[in-house]
Amino acid sequence: MADASVPTAFGVLIVEDVPVQRMAAASALRDAGLRVAEASTVDGATAALDADPDIRIMVTDIDLVGEPLTGLTLAKAVAARWPEIALLIVSGVVVPEPEAMPQGARFLRKPFEAETLLGAVRDLVATRAAGALEPDPRDISGRISS
Repeated sequence: MADASVPTAFGVLIVEDVPVQRMAAASALRDAGLRVAEASTVDGATAALDADPDIRIMVTDIDLVGEPLTGLTLAKAVAARWPEIALLIVSGVVVPEPEAMPQGARFLRKPFEAETLLGAVRDLVATRAAGALEPDPRDISGRISS
């Protein structure tokens, strides 16, 4: 159930090519009171980011089947173009070397439970992606419902 005290202006983008995994992640975050955008492709992700300036976290799978870029490459491009966006990179196949990830990005191995995803999002919000995000009076740190 959503927490009414969580501001809906705070957005999370889920980039996942497997529909059931994308829907499960999006549902868990929506149930916690977050506003969620979804994309299955790199182009869809950049279009969502262009369209919604309130997205503050992007969760991307590394292996985006059929895409010319990996989720890791997408994360690096997002870090360069939108440095205010915190990044959570996920994979059930590849475990990236820390130096291969954008600064401040976090990694989560699939499969994971909804609470693990929520914990990772809470952590990104709380740490402000190593200082990359500006302080926001709508801060949701510690107020995402379980």
